[in-house]
Amino acid sequence: MFDSCRERSSGEAKVAVTLRGWQLGFTSMRKVFGPLLILVIVGSLAFLQRTVLVDIWDRLFALPRISLLPLLGAAVVMIIARGAFLAACSPGVTLRQAVMTDQSALAAGYGIALGGGLVGTGMRIHMFTRWGIAHISIASSIIATAVVPSFSTWGLPVVLLTIPVIKGTATSPQALAVLVGVPIILFSLVFWWMALRSAKLFLLVGRFSAWLRAFLLRKISQRFIRTRAVVERTQPLAFSAEMRVGLLELLRKRWAVIFAASVGTLAAGFICLWTSAVVFEVQGLSLWEALVAFSLVRVVIALSPIPGGTGLAELGLIALLERAGVSTIDATGATLLYRSLTWFLPIIVGSSMWWRYSRNEQHLSD
Repeated sequence: MFDSCRERSSGEAKVAVTLRGWQLGFTSMRKVFGPLLILVIVGSLAFLQRTVLVDIWDRLFALPRISLLPLLGAAVVMIIARGAFLAACSPGVTLRQAVMTDQSALAAGYGIALGGGLVGTGMRIHMFTRWGIAHISIASSIIATAVVPSFSTWGLPVVLLTIPVIKGTATSPQALAVLVGVPIILFSLVFWWMALRSAKLFLLVGRFSAWLRAFLLRKISQRFIRTRAVVERTQPLAFSAEMRVGLLELLRKRWAVIFAASVGTLAAGFICLWTSAVVFEVQGLSLWEALVAFSLVRVVIALSPIPGGTGLAELGLIALLERAGVSTIDATGATLLYRSLTWFLPIIVGSSMWWRYSRNEQHLSD
């Protein structure tokens, strides 16, 4: 009898270990899927364009070191512009704090293939909370910084390409961007106008959050006292109503500053692209063609499931520049420089800023 019980327990343990192994394996595969996809895209590009990349590498090494200063200047402008936009959406946050928060969150979003955006948002909430920013202000800031850039992402190609589309001189990708962008902008405007005008939408969000709170309290064991305490402290209905009021107050007081800062981030991004093209001495690219390519590649990045549009953004920008009449070598070289400023550099800068922030917090706690 005891032997049979031991055998049954041993069998159940083996099944549990097997299931746990499958779960860990699935989780590991899910975590590495994003990096593997990025590696495949970058590897394919390197293999197909290996001759071009060798020529680009030679041209980069042949550039005078003084020519790297404009690239550094463009990167600094981009960092400050992004920080200014976050500061505009976050009352009580200084520009220095906004730059540190934005770059740290950006490093997490770009560096972590799956869930990086959520990690970056969590870092942002943590840093703002440590600096004494109210939770309502944090929530309003997160919503504003998520919604406003979507208008600029779709608004820029619509503004630039509506007239060429009407005249019939636009290319197929340009016409598609306008035809898709106009309904998205109109829908977003109507949606947010109705949401802020009436409390019904935020009330629905609050009710769903209250249901989720009750569900979690039913599922979380009584042993996890701290976790249950955190969930019990939440007041979803009251918070959703306060969040709507906070968002309205933010837009009433700062809509002009937020809009100007959003345009500033667009301008800084284009400066990075144009500076990359000038430093690499790209031939046959006009300012208008570069601006159109920049506006369209932002749409590609926004639609990409990969953080930062890694791989797809590079291929898309190279194709857009080649369509504008730029050679493959010039298009690829300018794209690599541009993405180094807007994707690779934020990972380095943001990681160092997060390290510095964590170190300062550790010293304060000691």
